[in-house]
Amino acid sequence: VRRGVVFDEGWPFRLDIPVEYQDWLIVASCVFIAILWCLPCICGKMQNPCSRAFTNWVYTRLHVFYWAVVYLSLFLVMCTVGVMPDWTVNEFLDYLGMFTTWTLVHANKAIVCLAILFAFSLLMKFRERVVFLAGMEHITIFRFSLLQFLGFRGKQRPVELFVWKVEGLQSSAAKLLKANDVYVECHHGHNEPMRSRVHNNAGSSCVLCESLQFNIDENEPSTVLTLLVKDQTMVASSELARLMLSTRELCGIEDQTGKRTVEFQYSEDNFLALSLSPQGTVWLGGG
Repeated sequence: VRRGVVFDEGWPFRLDIPVEYQDWLIVASCVFIAILWCLPCICGKMQNPCSRAFTNWVYTRLHVFYWAVVYLSLFLVMCTVGVMPDWTVNEFLDYLGMFTTWTLVHANKAIVCLAILFAFSLLMKFRERVVFLAGMEHITIFRFSLLQFLGFRGKQRPVELFVWKVEGLQSSAAKLLKANDVYVECHHGHNEPMRSRVHNNAGSSCVLCESLQFNIDENEPSTVLTLLVKDQTMVASSELARLMLSTRELCGIEDQTGKRTVEFQYSEDNFLALSLSPQGTVWLGGG
């Protein structure tokens, strides 16, 4: 039978209470001691006048403060363990050592996990630069829309983009004695990549007369359309020039060239000349 506070079994008294409560008192004492050791850092982050005054005082007397905390910690541990009938100093040190070992083992795992999360956060923060350096900024890797997954329908509609011709292209670095074999490749949002046929021996200019059909979402005007002018080689292809347009700009081209009152023809009246990067011109029209 537990008798509570007992004064006849030790100095100054004993807490004859259930072991569970004794354990919690030991834990509370350890937490209080840990707070004492971290008190300068805690007060340094607080903005109230008392904390600022204590911080200004303690940072010029840290050696005195921590020596006082050492003696106070020993006194609190001895007093707390001394009044617990089911605890001894050896048991306390054993459990303290086991807790320290467990903390160090799991701290190593926690540091590894935090490092992975930190690297992932950096990758997400600078993902546009990473993708640009990898040359994949025009490629949509995950064709997934959270709004569509939640049941929200975007304002999607089909668009037909006409590519009349390209002019002023640079020569491919992979070919020294042969003209460019030109084709056009288009990437836009969640659409699959679209390509025209290859026009052999086109050189620096090429009349394509191609049309590309894809879907746009007018609720996402910042989605980028990337138009790549490429040269086809035996085993691969190389980029000659590119044009990047947002959905808003694409709709503008459609408004200027897509409202026809006469039969459509491949002529300058139905197309806009846009500059390519690093050099060249492409003629585009909307359907």
